[in-house]
Amino acid sequence: MKKNLLAGLALACAAAAPLAAHAALITVDGNFADWGIHNNGTAAGWTPNAGVLYTVEDQNNANGGYLNPGWGGQAYDAEALYLSWQTKANGQTYLDVALITGHDPSTVTDGNSYGRGDFAIDFGRDGSWDFGILTANRTSTLRQGDVVATTNANWSTGLWSAPGVYDPAHSSSVTKVTGGTDVGNAALAISSAFTNMGTLGGKHWFYEIEIPVSVFGAHWQGANPSETFDIQWTMLCANDIITLDPVVAFVPEPATLALVLGGLGLAGLTRRRKQ
Repeated sequence: MKKNLLAGLALACAAAAPLAAHAALITVDGNFADWGIHNNGTAAGWTPNAGVLYTVEDQNNANGGYLNPGWGGQAYDAEALYLSWQTKANGQTYLDVALITGHDPSTVTDGNSYGRGDFAIDFGRDGSWDFGILTANRTSTLRQGDVVATTNANWSTGLWSAPGVYDPAHSSSVTKVTGGTDVGNAALAISSAFTNMGTLGGKHWFYEIEIPVSVFGAHWQGANPSETFDIQWTMLCANDIITLDPVVAFVPEPATLALVLGGLGLAGLTRRRKQ
């Protein structure tokens, strides 16, 4: 499991008013074009528009299908996670999240087959998962698209207690919501399969969600989040986990960000491993 940060966003010296992380509007329709993503068979196709926060880890079937913390190859590869937020004409701010994965969303949980998981958000990065965005119906009252306020006790966990260590009884990797308080609804779209993404091949699917930030209460006040947070996704076995940890508060507009990166020569991504 890896977390990537857009390097320039860690620079507090960027003097800018609180602005949305993305200048263009996102439409939740399962089409990644408005994110600036391209399935053109190149590594550059993963790179979104300026101002979108993202992490990419395309692994396919290398290393015997090992992904981290489990196995499964392309069929369980969580490959890219994207995040932005925007204030619309109605004055409301929305958090937009997108995912590209090699995991087929129609996969059923049966034997060694595991279905899709829910998006999890940890405000404060304190190890407590505060909200889940459901990608499927979980109970008679918690349905696909619901935003649910949770504690860690409201989540199922995966199969691995450490990389390569099969230990479902002690896994801390949250996968799907099992309870909690329904606090609102997100728009959710999941694409049909597509190919020619990146350079490693295989089928891919695109998830797109949009959440009104009012559901987060004190965690998000105004146009930007009030505290740091992590957002994570995995499938129900947690064979591969993808996490993005955005920088909080004053987010430079894309033009300002480009100047900062250009002036300091920081055009790349910083990467650190979380075990």
